[in-house]
Amino acid sequence: MSGRRPEIHIMLDFMAAQSKLPRSVQSKTSKLILQLKSDPSAHGINWETIEGARDRHMKSARVDLHHRAIVYERGGVLVLLWVDKHDDAYRWARNRVVEINPTTSSVQVSDLGLIEIAQENATKSAIETPAIEKLFRSYSDKDLSRVGVPESLFPAVRAMSTEFDLEAAKSGIPADAYDALVCLAAGFSVEETIEEMGLGSKPTVVAEDFAAALKTDESRRTFWLAEDDEELRRMLDEPLEFWRIFLHPSQRKLVQRTWGGAVLVRGGAGTGKTVVAMHRARWLADAIAKRNDQNGRVLFTTFTTNLAADVAANLQNLCSKDQMSRIEVVNVDRWVVEFMKRNGYDKTILYMDDDTRREEAWEHAVSAFGQGIGLSLEFLKDEWRQIVQANGLSELKDYLRVQRTGRGTPLDRKTKERVWAIFSAYRARLDQEGLSEPEDAYRAAREILSAKPALLPYRAVVVDEAQDLGAEAFKLIAAIAPKVEDAKAAPDSLFIVGDAHQRIYGRKASMTKCGIDVRGRSRKLKVCYRTSDEIRRWAVAVMEGVSVDDLDESSDDLRGYRSLFHGPVPEVVTAKTIAGEMNALTDWIEDCKDDGIDESDICILTRLNAGLKDVGETLKQKGYKTVQIVPGEADNRAKTGIRLSTMHRSKGLEFAAVALVRVNEDIVPPKGLLSLAADAAIRKSLLANEKSLIHVSATRAKRRLLVSSSGQPSELIAGLEPAQHEPAE
Repeated sequence: MSGRRPEIHIMLDFMAAQSKLPRSVQSKTSKLILQLKSDPSAHGINWETIEGARDRHMKSARVDLHHRAIVYERGGVLVLLWVDKHDDAYRWARNRVVEINPTTSSVQVSDLGLIEIAQENATKSAIETPAIEKLFRSYSDKDLSRVGVPESLFPAVRAMSTEFDLEAAKSGIPADAYDALVCLAAGFSVEETIEEMGLGSKPTVVAEDFAAALKTDESRRTFWLAEDDEELRRMLDEPLEFWRIFLHPSQRKLVQRTWGGAVLVRGGAGTGKTVVAMHRARWLADAIAKRNDQNGRVLFTTFTTNLAADVAANLQNLCSKDQMSRIEVVNVDRWVVEFMKRNGYDKTILYMDDDTRREEAWEHAVSAFGQGIGLSLEFLKDEWRQIVQANGLSELKDYLRVQRTGRGTPLDRKTKERVWAIFSAYRARLDQEGLSEPEDAYRAAREILSAKPALLPYRAVVVDEAQDLGAEAFKLIAAIAPKVEDAKAAPDSLFIVGDAHQRIYGRKASMTKCGIDVRGRSRKLKVCYRTSDEIRRWAVAVMEGVSVDDLDESSDDLRGYRSLFHGPVPEVVTAKTIAGEMNALTDWIEDCKDDGIDESDICILTRLNAGLKDVGETLKQKGYKTVQIVPGEADNRAKTGIRLSTMHRSKGLEFAAVALVRVNEDIVPPKGLLSLAADAAIRKSLLANEKSLIHVSATRAKRRLLVSSSGQPSELIAGLEPAQHEPAE
């Protein structure tokens, strides 16, 4: 082995294998990687060839007396593929071959032992179920080649009969080829699969240029080039966060591109939208640094403080100190408060809907102008929020001609005039008390920015969870983001991600009407990387009957939304009593632990804080340690214990196992909330928000999901899945 410093590439599977080793061995593995990067000929590395290996480039290096790292040496580079106990590592390596795919130019690692296994299974299936058809019978060898399946695995792929056969072979199929096969098995056409996978139309490297092939977008999904020693050390210190380096080629093309205008990325839960947004922020920060723009910043914003805290924590893991110094993460409301304070805004912004000062202003306005109008206070509040504030109306003439599409209660001109008198009195009372609603503060901030366009340091804005922002927030974001033609702007200064299926706060907006044009620059992610297909199907079923927009002026759906792996069917349990429900919950927790899931990777969600407190007390009495996820703070996974959270707080998080408990009638949705619905249209909107909340909560789960209730279950889950068992009382 030459003593010169080689390129070091690390396969994602290597990091996953390392994370499963004892801490002391993980530390030794990290030291080996650093040693390989500095001097691969060092005596202590103890290189060995692997007897019986199908690929002659396979080598092993010593981690300690009992563990070996599998290293691939070719073309002047070293690729770390696997690490394990000595015999297990050699067993892993013997049947693996590394090839450059001639169609996609990706470097692929395949287990040729799959061929024998698949053929044995096929023979067995033919005897037991002779009529069963093969999974990929409709696709030719040319089709398989076009989507990136290595020719060496054709026999194994041809022998598969079910999706479970495919999933069982996952560890031996290159990641890009596996994803493509999942798409085909889910019914995607070859062309749709090529589009979803982001595959190029022709090879980009010559067949034997191994070093160049490792750097293609397709290969970078699986391999990471350790160019920077500081970044390598940082990632080795936090191997469980290492996955954030890796992007699917279709995601990478969204991140590393000059678009020529505002960009919108949509996709179902678990498709990687937030990861794409974080990588985009990092890429934009680098673009600013390359321009030597010392003051330039990227604003990463979202709706809630919870999401902002989670994103900030994740970006700390993803970015270097220099990159992070150029990214400001803050939710929209906090940004407005700080900005307006700096600019002398002397009003108090009312962010809580139930603020007593706001209630007093409404009572004053209705008592003065609403006598005998025949409209409830709740209807008036909803009309104010959905029509007046959402459209930025400030005069009666604008209210008289505004479209009220979707409102359940019609209003004639005379009634509108009386309603406007109430609204005017309400606004006047707020002004008198020195109070302001958020939408009014948004408009005031836009006026300041219009007068002083060079006031901000932002060269780009990234927006996450866009579906929860209203029209005034989007108009403000459009004002904050520099124009593309601005000489100081980073490439494409506005990048937006969201999914209206996950809208849980009832705010809707048309980007076009807010001054944001994404025509021709809207993309949709369809492959779910987080959640099993069984959980995904259940969560999608919850949304049945809900009409969803595309965050602009068209409709959206979940057609083509697929998961990459299978797992247990969600358990839906209805108990007669709360005690019975809690017994079912603890049984489920023990099943999860038996399945190898750590308690810190189990999360219990409730709709209301009161229910969360009760569940926490019960678990404590049963001997479990719990950690409540605090609003506005990131979840610290270093703390051990079962996680407790409200459904709303869980947005942006993920766990191996999730339980939705107390999904009861009058709790989901809360009885008090529905009682405020002034008409059928408002009720329909509230129920849609609650369905989205269940959908979001369920898709926090990767492998296992429990949905439980005691007494009468919520109508929103009735009939979705029969009870798996009747829990003991």
